[in-house]
Amino acid sequence: MISAIWGGPSDSPVRDRQWGGLRAAIGVRLIVAAFALPIGVLWWPGAGPEARWVLTTAMLAVGGASAVLWGLAKLRRGYFLQAVLHVVVDLALVTGVAAATGARGSQFTMFYVLVVVAAGIQSGIAGGASAALGACFAYLALPFAARAIGLPGGFVGAQAAHPVQLIGLLAGVGLLAGVLGSRTQSVREDLERTSRELERVRVDRDLILRHLTSGVLTLDAESRVSYLNPAGEQMLQLHAEEVLGIAALEALPERLAGLREALIDGLESGRARVRGEVQLRSDTDRPLPIGLSTRRLTHEGRVTGVVAVFQDLSEIREMERIARRNQTLAEVGALAAAIAHELRNGLKPISGSIEVLQRELKLHGENAELMDLMGRECQRLNRFVTDLLGYSRERELVAEPIPVEPHFRELLDGLRHDPRCGSEVTLRMECHAAEGAVIRADREQLRQVWINLAVNAFEAVGVRGVLTVRARALMPAGVAVEFEDDGPGIAPDDLARIGQPFFTTKQGGTGLGLAIATRIVERHGGTLSIDSTPGRGTRVLVTLPEAQAAMAAAA
Repeated sequence: MISAIWGGPSDSPVRDRQWGGLRAAIGVRLIVAAFALPIGVLWWPGAGPEARWVLTTAMLAVGGASAVLWGLAKLRRGYFLQAVLHVVVDLALVTGVAAATGARGSQFTMFYVLVVVAAGIQSGIAGGASAALGACFAYLALPFAARAIGLPGGFVGAQAAHPVQLIGLLAGVGLLAGVLGSRTQSVREDLERTSRELERVRVDRDLILRHLTSGVLTLDAESRVSYLNPAGEQMLQLHAEEVLGIAALEALPERLAGLREALIDGLESGRARVRGEVQLRSDTDRPLPIGLSTRRLTHEGRVTGVVAVFQDLSEIREMERIARRNQTLAEVGALAAAIAHELRNGLKPISGSIEVLQRELKLHGENAELMDLMGRECQRLNRFVTDLLGYSRERELVAEPIPVEPHFRELLDGLRHDPRCGSEVTLRMECHAAEGAVIRADREQLRQVWINLAVNAFEAVGVRGVLTVRARALMPAGVAVEFEDDGPGIAPDDLARIGQPFFTTKQGGTGLGLAIATRIVERHGGTLSIDSTPGRGTRVLVTLPEAQAAMAAAA
């Protein structure tokens, strides 16, 4: 029975508040005793020599009781019993002090009102009514208590209140304090519930904004940055802690001028921007197109700020560029096939006739040179036709597992004996964490890509230079291959057109080699990109998926 009432430790917001109320009551008891007891006992008219004894005893009783109650409250067990114990202890202390200082005529009888008020506020109507009933019995029992402690008269205090009056006062105060306590508790619970709901909404909002793949940036009414989510930090290469509270003109650098102007314009003019596009620059000066929507924030008719939601359109624009290029390449391929077919039909009889004439006619001087020129041009046109057909007709991929390191060792051995490789050209091979990597690809078509890239590098470096071939593993699954030379590099205007069909900077080139290589790499699920700086050489990067990823892409 006792354990059921005493209970175990309880942890909840309501219990926390109740235990906090009990601890606060202990503090108030000590403060009241420290100020009220000396004033009431020592300086009240009629105080005798026993006043110091009464004061000392009362202070010790209050201190000891408070210490015991504080220790019990620390256990956080049996709140109901402890709340009752607090009321009983307070009534006993008031009764003892009142009995020693004049019984019903003591000035301390009014402290019964404080006990009732505290109980009502702490425990509601039930607590206030119970404390009022206990205070009434304690007041009626004051004469008996005074005689019991050997102080029948004590020192004379104020004129004793009529019992009926005090009982009525205590009952009224208990009822009012209980109602006040109940309403206070109800309001507090409503506030706590509202606070929890607001906190939940805030946490949900923060979670949503933090996990959005779109960037979110807000300015307050004074154009200061007030929020930037992680996606926005990544896109803009900014750190939220460094820009929060900073004016937009200072927080957003010049490379983000388009975003900054759109936000300030939206804040000042109120014009909303929906799915617009703004060209920004990354911290490495790379073009950064973003899709942008802005809207001014208002509350009760007052402007509070502006919010921008934006997305990085780089991948979309790259996909659009590839789609346009593939469409162009398909159209060019169809046209190239038709041209190659017609050219080959005309070249066959011409080249055959030249061979017959060269065997049967013994030409000398200028005539012999002209005949040789026609033969060489026929061969050149035949190579061009072959490239056209190779570009327009995609051979079916015959994929097989290819270990990366042995594949490139074999490639470099072949390149060292290639007549197009100058005698003073240095070939280097570097494999970084790619020794065990395996790609799944068409060996012959992939070799065509490497030969094309190597020949381009040989022609760039001339008779003397360095060509470095690197192979390294990519995370989570893939291989990156780099062909880097120390040649003169490519002009920026030419670099933008490299890889387009029929564009070449080489004399006698067809402009199809790199286009064919790019298509072969893309058919394997990879990418080919070129980075070049005039005077510092050129780097061609090819990325390919590893065997399992390549099989999934092919499927």
